[in-house]
Amino acid sequence: MIPLYLKIANYLETKILKGEYLPGDKIPSENILSEQFNTTRTTVRKALAELEKKGIITRVFGLGTFVTEINIVSKKKIGIIVQNTKIVYGIIKFCSKIGSKCFVVERVENLEAEKQAIKQLLSMGVDGIIMEPTATSRANDILKSLLQDNFPVVFVDRSIDIGFPVPTVINNNYSGGKMLGEHMKKVHKIKSAIYVTSEDMTISSVYERYNGIKDGLKFSPEIIKVSKIDGDYSQIIKFAKKADAIFFCNDMMAVRGITTLLQNNIKIPDDIKVLGYDNDYVSKIVNPKLTTVNQDLSLIGETAASLMVSLIKNEKVALENKIESKLIIRNSCGCKEKE
Repeated sequence: MIPLYLKIANYLETKILKGEYLPGDKIPSENILSEQFNTTRTTVRKALAELEKKGIITRVFGLGTFVTEINIVSKKKIGIIVQNTKIVYGIIKFCSKIGSKCFVVERVENLEAEKQAIKQLLSMGVDGIIMEPTATSRANDILKSLLQDNFPVVFVDRSIDIGFPVPTVINNNYSGGKMLGEHMKKVHKIKSAIYVTSEDMTISSVYERYNGIKDGLKFSPEIIKVSKIDGDYSQIIKFAKKADAIFFCNDMMAVRGITTLLQNNIKIPDDIKVLGYDNDYVSKIVNPKLTTVNQDLSLIGETAASLMVSLIKNEKVALENKIESKLIIRNSCGCKEKE
């Protein structure tokens, strides 16, 4: 059971975060608050002491208690469970501007590691978590419990159906995929293709990219799933011999796929054309350089951090937030580099 003094402190903090009491405003007196909560002034003073420790209010002898001029959000802690370093950079960049602290958990490989990461962040006292969900996140009972309690959570890079509404910031994957498909249909007249992924097709970024490519091509590429991103790509060889192009779900997969193709004497782009997605740094150093789609990953991170601040302040936010992308034409599709 939450002590009454903490209930009073939480009540006042919520009012301040919602902007009902602005910096410099005088909050109700100890007498008014004690009457409102049917308690003693000693309990109210204890509540005010909690807020003063956080730097949220300032008590001035003889005048009363005032909301401080300090940005309230600067006292908040944001947890990060995100693998993409560019997204993490965007989150930290935004938080550094407002003074919020960020706590980043190392890469999580499975459901149990994700649960432990959330526990670790909660033990640090974070006020919200920005995370990159996976298919297994649907079975994360700790995450579901937080969402049920309206704990601030923002998803980045992909969305999943977890049974609760979660604000999500993603690249417009459908639009990016369609640009790739239209380019290959219009410029290279391809008639057959495969789509290679290591993740489940229920992940938003995976199926949206595929649907965009499909609509751009005006036909459905065959879907090939490898066991993991750094797994065995040998199964693509037999498909490569009969397809015009391979669309990889991301650039890291495309580079591994290119390595496998070259090892089997399949020339790119002469024998088959290869395309990626993300415009990762590897896309520029692989030979041939990779045609791909650029995502503004840093902006995804900054947008997610902005949403988190709004959630912490109990403001309403849009559930779906899409960042537009750009087609990057290089040599692997059969074109001369246009970047």
